[in-house]
Amino acid sequence: MFRGTQRQFGSEPKVLIVPPSYFASDRIIGGGERYAFEYAGALAERTPTTFCLFDRKPSRSTAGRLTLKTLGVKHFDERRAFPITAQSWRALSEYDVIHIMVFPTPLTDLLILSALIRKQKVVLTDVGGGGPCWSTYLQKLNRRANVNRLAHGLALLSKHSATFFTDWSQPQTVLYGGVNLREFNAMESTSKGYALFVGRLLPHKGALPLIQALSPETPLHIVGRPYDEHYLHELHEAAAGKRVRFILDADDAELKRQYLGASVVLQPSLPFDDPEISKSELLGLVTLEAMACGKPVIVTRTDSLPDLVVEGKTGFAVEPYDLAALRSHVELLINNPSLSQTMGRAGRRLVEDKFTWSSVVQRGLDFYCQLYS
Repeated sequence: MFRGTQRQFGSEPKVLIVPPSYFASDRIIGGGERYAFEYAGALAERTPTTFCLFDRKPSRSTAGRLTLKTLGVKHFDERRAFPITAQSWRALSEYDVIHIMVFPTPLTDLLILSALIRKQKVVLTDVGGGGPCWSTYLQKLNRRANVNRLAHGLALLSKHSATFFTDWSQPQTVLYGGVNLREFNAMESTSKGYALFVGRLLPHKGALPLIQALSPETPLHIVGRPYDEHYLHELHEAAAGKRVRFILDADDAELKRQYLGASVVLQPSLPFDDPEISKSELLGLVTLEAMACGKPVIVTRTDSLPDLVVEGKTGFAVEPYDLAALRSHVELLINNPSLSQTMGRAGRRLVEDKFTWSSVVQRGLDFYCQLYS
């Protein structure tokens, strides 16, 4: 039973999930957005859940048990305050828990302050991102003068993510991430002898050093959306004369086919210049999805990625920019199908044990209960 001092709840709290890219128009879809949507969908199987976006024109639809709602805004200029309409403001009042997947932002400041008035609970999850808002301005005067510190709890993606909030006073938990085991099914795996990169085509994702590392004879598939034309040109130049295939418009079905056909999947992300503030990979969903498909993985020792791999059992972790190690491990797995299959099966078992959405959602629900106890 969820109970608040001035707000009463039934056994099923109404939860609003706000993704990191929250304007419906021109959204950038990356791992953080996928995480928010998958979490919301799994949570909706347990309690009433709404996935929330904002746009000039309100709308409402459903995806299974999940409610998809777009609330109205007056315009898209957030420089002074989040431009919410009066109708949207009233609509926010019906939720017990507001779980925001990005901060600091003008919207996060607004939702935290409104929740304090309405006796709602606000949970923050850092999937990366954020930008200038009143919190960032106030923090320059005093690092504790941050509206986000008024949230009721932090539900973090990984132990690495938690290191950024050691001096925050509110309750914290580590959610980790999950995989839909029905969608990513190792039983359908048929390795076709290529290495696979999946991710946004931005420099910190490490596609360029990966292409540079591999020999001309090694097949490599690059699956991702380009966001920088100059960087995409660099990738094509590095791939000249090599067996590199770019797939820039993959839908979910194509992404699954690429996973199932790979002999090894790579997440070679690069840390920020200062590793103490690096948020390149707060959680490696690509690594989890690859292991769910029965594939061995190779990651760099960047942020949370090494924590997801059992070295020598489900894959390998190499140092960032160590092109020789990257190349040798890829060739080892492509040239040894039996080793690839053995490690892939071990990866699948690891995901089944620790990284299902049902277990992630249970941790989330337990945390919501803790905040109301």
